[in-house]
Amino acid sequence: MSAIRIIMLLLLLHGSTYAGWVITEESTDSFGNSLIQTTFIQNNLIRHETPTSVAIIDLNNKIITMIFPQHKLYWTGTTDELKVSSIEAYDLQMKKLLAGLPPYERNKLESIYLKIKQQMFDSSYSAICSKIEIKETDDKQEILGFNTIKYNVLVDSIVTESIWHTTDIQPYNDIDINSMITFMQQLNPAKEKSSVTQTDEYLHLLKSGILLKSIEFLPDSNKQEISVKNIREINIVPDFFLPPKNYRKAALSDILNYMPDNADIELNR
Repeated sequence: MSAIRIIMLLLLLHGSTYAGWVITEESTDSFGNSLIQTTFIQNNLIRHETPTSVAIIDLNNKIITMIFPQHKLYWTGTTDELKVSSIEAYDLQMKKLLAGLPPYERNKLESIYLKIKQQMFDSSYSAICSKIEIKETDDKQEILGFNTIKYNVLVDSIVTESIWHTTDIQPYNDIDINSMITFMQQLNPAKEKSSVTQTDEYLHLLKSGILLKSIEFLPDSNKQEISVKNIREINIVPDFFLPPKNYRKAALSDILNYMPDNADIELNR
């Protein structure tokens, strides 16, 4: 399950006025690498934490805030501003990269980069549409004390992902689906048109329960597994969804300069 789909799933959580949710997940790959990520949700506010960064999404105001604790920096803005700022930052990086390439490789890389920019900004651009199906299986498991049913996601009749869903707990009862769909399409218009997250079947699963486990089968025969390790209802103070007061607001290009070797602001996964 890609990062952008994890965020979409979490956007569907709309907590009550007095309580929110905390979800802890572990992502592992075929090589034994693992990543713990924790997400806090309350009143259409989402805080998604990894060991190196924090993303806060205000679904009510359509604002994204990206926090980099190791540098005490943050960036905040709308989805359109994020795309514009990302392109400006990548343009600077691309100029440096292209300067050292021979003409053939430079032209090839420029062509790929222009295609990415078109996908981000041109709402008329359409990715190749695939036939997507979600099929229930007879496989039933107990995860975290909840009864789950396994579903297979098929793209053009090929199983690309298996997901385990439960209706024992329903944290998505209060859903603003229209806002969620609009938000995700603004992030990546072309990709979301052909995404499993846009199917009626997938949205029905999220409305009726929660996905506690997923295994994505990658083209290189590897796989990625994401499992919910803990989910509970808690009270969250509003300031938790704001950047720390002693952090400095910065442009994305400045943030990339602080992280020249591993800067990777992902919009297209």
